[in-house]
Amino acid sequence: MTTQAHTRQGHTRIEQAALRHALEAVASGAFRVRPEDVSATLQDDAGKLGVDLLVRLPPPPLPGPSALQGPPGQGQLPVLERASIARLRISSLGQQITGLQCGRINIRLGAGGRAVREDRVDQRVDQSDRSDRSGRSDRRLDRRKP
Repeated sequence: MTTQAHTRQGHTRIEQAALRHALEAVASGAFRVRPEDVSATLQDDAGKLGVDLLVRLPPPPLPGPSALQGPPGQGQLPVLERASIARLRISSLGQQITGLQCGRINIRLGAGGRAVREDRVDQRVDQSDRSDRSGRSDRRLDRRKP
């Protein structure tokens, strides 16, 4: 028995659709939009993975007191700066996930998308706290018949 007995012959092939869906998911996370609002096409870029993205962004919030308070978050950065940051994230995370080095990443920004809704920390109620306060979960356990 040789030391190479544990290796298997053959090859692994990743379909283009799988690569495309993976990069669309990464891009939707980078732009904080729904996955349906991102579409990608892939091509060879001198041996690297070339990516063309169309990202449909939600409209910006209307200016108001809440928009002027506090430090700017990613959603309040200028669109071109958000795209630059997203390009770096897509390249880095895309390579980690697919194992392929990304070449040119072209991003077209469109309108009509919807932002991903994130729960606010101050609005979350831990389920265990809720059941402890009402005492209902304990009462259900006490009703068991022996």
